[in-house]
Amino acid sequence: MKRKVLDIKKDILNTLKKEGEISLKALEIKVNTGSQTIFTQLEELEFFGAIEVRKIKKNPKTGRPSTSVCLTDIGKKLII
Repeated sequence: MKRKVLDIKKDILNTLKKEGEISLKALEIKVNTGSQTIFTQLEELEFFGAIEVRKIKKNPKTGRPSTSVCLTDIGKKLII
């Protein structure tokens, strides 16, 4: 059964609430959906101020660029 877009957004927000700041790849795995779906949903959630996408030029752990996601105060209020 195909999940609804709203359910995916809820999964993203709940995962961020539980995990805190998380990498895009880890979020993709935890929400159990493809990267393109994650990018699309994050774009909308960021537009409405629910999340913040942080691009890191050089990750201290890997030395490579990375992107992480975290909830904003608005995002925290959306989660019941």
